[in-house]
Amino acid sequence: MKPTLADTVYEKLRDAIVNGEMASGEILLEQGIAQSYGISKVTAREILQRLCSGKYLVSYPRKGYLINEITAYQAKQLQRVRYQVEAFAIREIIKHCTDAEIATLREILNIEKTGSDPYDTINSRFHLRVAKLSGSPYIFDSMYGFMGPICRYAITNASQGGFNIEDSRHPAIVQALLNRDVTDALENLRIDLQLTPEEI
Repeated sequence: MKPTLADTVYEKLRDAIVNGEMASGEILLEQGIAQSYGISKVTAREILQRLCSGKYLVSYPRKGYLINEITAYQAKQLQRVRYQVEAFAIREIIKHCTDAEIATLREILNIEKTGSDPYDTINSRFHLRVAKLSGSPYIFDSMYGFMGPICRYAITNASQGGFNIEDSRHPAIVQALLNRDVTDALENLRIDLQLTPEEI
């Protein structure tokens, strides 16, 4: 299905926020978005509300929409909660998925990123596929909500020692899943999310 103009504008704004082109603390106005993108004020409001739902913006009635700051503390807390959700997904995969289904995770590791979409990185696709394989839409929706703010923090703080997404444990996680080794899979997930044992 072809994306709507509202979807396209949403993705452009989201990517600009995630990539740091729009800075934390910047205020967005419905009228300004409507004029910049040639859309109605109602459509601009819907897009900005959608960005609020994804925690990219905070709405201040009659004032505008503030780009939400993601601090190191917040990013770490997101990772801790994300670990718990993804650990549940891993347990479900080990119980219910076939080797062929698990092997689809390996295929993701060989597909290059195609654009600026933070949900289209190898890391995002891998972890969202883990959520999808769990069979629970609630796990997937939760994981999807974590990815945007975490990607944003990683991208905008890379020079200050943000999360290192290059040192992934994805192959080790896949192998542990194929071996049906929950302990090994969870340990590699912990390392991949850059959490200490005490943080889980």
